[in-house]
Amino acid sequence: MSRAADNLLDPATSAFLAPFAGVLRVECTDDGSSLWVDGRGDAIMVSDKAPPEVGGRFCLWRSDRSTLSLILSGQRQFETAYTSGRVKISGDMAVMSRIELKGAE
Repeated sequence: MSRAADNLLDPATSAFLAPFAGVLRVECTDDGSSLWVDGRGDAIMVSDKAPPEVGGRFCLWRSDRSTLSLILSGQRQFETAYTSGRVKISGDMAVMSRIELKGAE
């Protein structure tokens, strides 16, 4: 795992309030590293490897490591980062609509 992805692993494991019936890929634009967040089961799983049976059905967040770190740690609201253009979203938007982050409640 790259250093950028490794720095995001800990905050990502506690960033999500509940499973969200989908898969999220969080990509760091600084070095192209990524994390996968599998919210399909009873517990959210975070890994640097794609979860099984993901295919092309996932939501993708792309941003620099600093912004992603602030979002995942709850220090910056996702909506603010998105509307300011610091985070790009693509892929399965139905997944995005079900994600609940800590610090956003």
